[in-house]
Amino acid sequence: MAMKTASPWWASLAFGLGLLFLFLGERLIGSESSGLRMIFTCGGVGLMIAVTAARVWTTLATKGARRRVERTFLACHVVALVALFIYAMTTSWGPTFDDKSHVPGILAVLYMLGFLASSVPVLMIELSLGVARRENFDVHDDADGDADGVEYFRVRELGWSGLSVGLALALLMVTCKVATDRNISKDVSYFKTSSPGDSTIHIVDASSEPIKAMLFFPDTNEVKDQVKAYFDSLHGASSKLEVEEHDRFADADLAALHKVTKDGVVVLTRGTGDKMKTELIDVDTDLEKARKTTGKLRNLDREVNKVLLKIVREKRKVYLLSGHGELNNPESLTPEQKVTVGERHTTVFKKRLGDLNYEVKDLGLVDLSRDVPDDATIVLMMAPASPLLDAEWDSLSRYLDRGGRLMVVMDPKTNPNLGPLEGKLGIKFNPAHLTDDVKFYPMRGTISDRRNVLTTQFSAHASTTGLSRTIDKGLLLIDSGSLEDAPFVVKGEQPKKTITIRSLESSYLDFNDNTSYDPTGVVPEKKQRYNIAAAIEGPKLPQDKDGFRALVFADADLFADVYVRDPRGVQAVMISGPLMEDAVKWLGGEENFTGDVVSEDDKPISHTKGQDAAFFSLTVVGVPLLVFVVGFTGTWARRRRSRKSEVKS
Repeated sequence: MAMKTASPWWASLAFGLGLLFLFLGERLIGSESSGLRMIFTCGGVGLMIAVTAARVWTTLATKGARRRVERTFLACHVVALVALFIYAMTTSWGPTFDDKSHVPGILAVLYMLGFLASSVPVLMIELSLGVARRENFDVHDDADGDADGVEYFRVRELGWSGLSVGLALALLMVTCKVATDRNISKDVSYFKTSSPGDSTIHIVDASSEPIKAMLFFPDTNEVKDQVKAYFDSLHGASSKLEVEEHDRFADADLAALHKVTKDGVVVLTRGTGDKMKTELIDVDTDLEKARKTTGKLRNLDREVNKVLLKIVREKRKVYLLSGHGELNNPESLTPEQKVTVGERHTTVFKKRLGDLNYEVKDLGLVDLSRDVPDDATIVLMMAPASPLLDAEWDSLSRYLDRGGRLMVVMDPKTNPNLGPLEGKLGIKFNPAHLTDDVKFYPMRGTISDRRNVLTTQFSAHASTTGLSRTIDKGLLLIDSGSLEDAPFVVKGEQPKKTITIRSLESSYLDFNDNTSYDPTGVVPEKKQRYNIAAAIEGPKLPQDKDGFRALVFADADLFADVYVRDPRGVQAVMISGPLMEDAVKWLGGEENFTGDVVSEDDKPISHTKGQDAAFFSLTVVGVPLLVFVVGFTGTWARRRRSRKSEVKS
């Protein structure tokens, strides 16, 4: 039998709309001078008061069970109005509280408690009563009295259940407030001072003279203990390193000689007298600061490695071709090339060159047309978008003939021509996009991700030492081309060519540019290993001088800036990792310096925007909603079983 109440179902809906308007006005619009805010806020408060007044009338005008139901609704609305009054006390209409006062926090908890404890019971009672025979106000007494009314006991039980759910939800608000006010921050991240890597040990071993490490720290200091442990370990691996501890006040003359003006300084020296080379490393003496990424303890090995290269040998020069729309010179791109190729930058790449004690200089059209400078240790050609002139190709060819060191980086979106270097190096570039529909890195969640190819195929070459030791991690190739063999066109002994990086067998060249594998197309596509990088060594020159060395890469993005988000914000990184450093060391004849450079940085956990949104929704909305649904379903099922039992009896 349908149950009839004195008030219609839409009265509770109107009260709920009032709460919604209040929320929109105060939380989403929220400007003190906004007229729209006043419309929503005042409209919401007006609706709430009007519905409460109607509940007062229906409560006084009815009797029996229907009156008790109306009284329950009225009690919930009154609690909501009290909560509204408490909320008003926390706004500009209320009193002013001291910044250190806890009263605003207490009031915030109370009004949230009131709103939830009043709204949830009303919702559950309305769901129980339904809408049949409750379209209008009806305060007239029926001949049947309560028989045509409602089952008040069921309404009361549902009301108490709703109150329990409301209080449980309100407890979350209390917990959040307490957690905010009692916030305790603990750093439980992994921390370890980096240990000496193979590269650092090799540099110390290669020094013709002993290297001295002088530690200027207070006598009792936790950072000093960490730094000394590192250098003691390095001393144990190489006898060419001496470690000394000094107090900058007790050894004032020594501190003045090396310009040490504060604690937390490591002085590295090589040689004596006027020929002494000195470099300083600053480390914060506070452990909490020093253990951060900028505090250098986590990356102490990289800092020491960089400094050792400065004192072991003189600064060298590396020349980067410019003026052809190269990766390192996006300013020279034409407007059309900026659309097709896009601007990319090499700030991290250039910084790493500086860390390896190289001076970076541009080699423009005018200078290259004449010849490569004599002081060039390495020449880099970074994916030129425009072809080189014949005179420039001739200069590079002459540079190799006299034992030069050249690194060539190609890209499918730029000029694929290697000119006369194809015959000299025995390599040509295929600009078809390398694609993999099995082993790829998902970035955008679209089919274009198949161009983000992963590979673990590295040869045991000095230019890939670091990659070979991290084979399980793999290398990411973004929009890469491939290399193919070309016949050597040189007289006499031919150069030695080694393929250093290959793709996996699941990759293919996308000739029709549709990002899908098409083995039966006009140009059949084939899954196999494709060459990505090659190292070429020329034959010995007269006077037993080493021949040329060259590295060719089919993927320019290995050395371009890639922007990632980590705990420090958006950072520019280079995805090639140790590949770049090992490649430069091999080209510079310093392959004995190759090896690991140890870093103990915490690796950031990365999420996509979709993952972050899903995680937020599940924790903030999903879990409370799940609790509510489970509780409501359980209560409804229990009441249904009770009614069936009553009917049978």
